[in-house]
Amino acid sequence: MKIVRVLILLTFFLGCQKEKISKCDDSIGLFTFSSYPIGTAIDINELEFNPIYKSIAIKQFNSITPENIFKAEYIHPEPLFFNWSQADSLTSFCEQNNKRLYGHTLIWHKQLPQWILNFEGSSSDWEQLMKTHIQTIVTHFKNKVTAWEVVNEAFNEDGTLRNNIWKQKIGSGYIEKAFVFAQEADPNALLFYNDYNLEMNLTKRHSVLSLFNNLRNRGVRVDGIGMQMHVNTSYPEPSQIASAFQEIAANNFKIHVSELDISINPFDHNIEPSEKLLTEQANLLGNIVFNYNEIPDQYQYGITFWGISDKNSWIRNYYNREDYPLLYDDNYLPKTCYCKLIETL
Repeated sequence: MKIVRVLILLTFFLGCQKEKISKCDDSIGLFTFSSYPIGTAIDINELEFNPIYKSIAIKQFNSITPENIFKAEYIHPEPLFFNWSQADSLTSFCEQNNKRLYGHTLIWHKQLPQWILNFEGSSSDWEQLMKTHIQTIVTHFKNKVTAWEVVNEAFNEDGTLRNNIWKQKIGSGYIEKAFVFAQEADPNALLFYNDYNLEMNLTKRHSVLSLFNNLRNRGVRVDGIGMQMHVNTSYPEPSQIASAFQEIAANNFKIHVSELDISINPFDHNIEPSEKLLTEQANLLGNIVFNYNEIPDQYQYGITFWGISDKNSWIRNYYNREDYPLLYDDNYLPKTCYCKLIETL
């Protein structure tokens, strides 16, 4: 098996070295080169109506994160109504194609339905609301979702807890309660906390580790940390990313690189995706993967890219700028970074 893998890798590597060829043959899935899952965030509408998108999702990745449809405004739009339709469709897709399904996300301060934003009640009423929300969803997908992102983006950049609606209504203990509720609903699912800038913001990272180590000491199960990794070719330094991987693993947390994309135009300049910029992007991805490979296997939950094609990247809409942060270009052709990923895995 190892000989076959080496031959496949050599074939891809030589293909990438051919003069004037910057694209890689993507006829073999990325996950076949990796000892840990390689995932992507899925837009359910693209999956259902774009056959090229669907084909790449099936062939290239073995872990799937729902980009939006598990978030509260989609899945729990009314107090007594849960909209399972699209979420169940994605679940069936994963089952039929042998893909791991990662639950993103149970508790977040954004993309909440209006009824939650308008909810009036005591702290115990809010706690019951949160418990019902978490446990109804987790129970519905029990033994289908492998891991849950229980809480997302609960910290400010200065390391303090974000004063979001959950903290305002329930208190700072809402995070602990959320993890307890999720574990009660599915004891077999892994439980993650997810946030951004953990690779570069030491203060924030230490606050996150402190809180979740404290919860563990109190008997609350927390299995891993999701590092979003919306990075760019200007910062952070690869050495910062390496240090973050090592420190989180040293604290006995699994690491999910949960939302990876690499911007080549963070300052919104008028650019074209030149080979120079795409090579810089590829080299950073290679550094990220190399350093992820350096942590012990038991802490490698996988690397998930936040989308398939530059055409579908959230960055273009959210920041209203041209950017090319993903593995495939607007025509769904593999980019230089795709080749580098195969080389580094």
